[in-house]
Amino acid sequence: MMSTPISVFLITCNEQETLPAVLRSVSMFAEIIVVDSGSQDRTTAIAQEFGAKVIHQPWLGFARQKAFAMQACTHNWCFNIDGDEVVPEAVAKSIQQQVDANEANGLRVYFEDFFMGQPMHRSSHKRSIVRVFKQDKTRYPQDRLVHENVTVDGPTQKVPGTIIHYGYDDVATYMEKQNRYSSLSAQEKFNRQKPYSLAKLMLVFPLMFFKEYVLRKQFLSGARGLVHATIDAMYAFLKEAKLYELHRRQKHK
Repeated sequence: MMSTPISVFLITCNEQETLPAVLRSVSMFAEIIVVDSGSQDRTTAIAQEFGAKVIHQPWLGFARQKAFAMQACTHNWCFNIDGDEVVPEAVAKSIQQQVDANEANGLRVYFEDFFMGQPMHRSSHKRSIVRVFKQDKTRYPQDRLVHENVTVDGPTQKVPGTIIHYGYDDVATYMEKQNRYSSLSAQEKFNRQKPYSLAKLMLVFPLMFFKEYVLRKQFLSGARGLVHATIDAMYAFLKEAKLYELHRRQKHK
């Protein structure tokens, strides 16, 4: 029986360091679509060397950019990865097998975040996102500015194993991304007219730190886990602080 064709799609901007490993890891799939928003390095040249279809599209925001890329796929089954995510061979094969079985409309994959040069402890919490899905059963939330997880109509399944994510590898990069994402999240809440909460502003940091460090077992990664959990808690605090700031600025206009 022939395999069901799967379109892999990526949105990129200056991903030359990790992109070769990423594209090599998904070369078994039927199609690779790269939607680039203006890379100044060799990202698009590398994509073309690997046989990917490259489309230039100015930045539309995370959800709209990914929706644009999904619509460029020629196959109904799509697999979205980022330019810093490497798919182990066993995971790629499992995805293909589950797609061929056609028992779900979406597949949830797990991620192993490298931090300070190595993965977190194997027993700590692993992020999971639905990244493989039928295009005609899936939509991106157009009102989301960040964390643009798809909505899939129908059942989903889990894929065994983890995808290797290198995008949070060093402290400066992880903190910079969380600072940027917290601004987008706060703006999104403000756009929905969500009020700020002084109680949450006071409590969100310690509660989130406890959740990440203890409940999600980041303490098992030693000092790296302490740093990682603190940044995660700071992200939660910054979302609330920036939401408060937006309301304050509006009040004092």
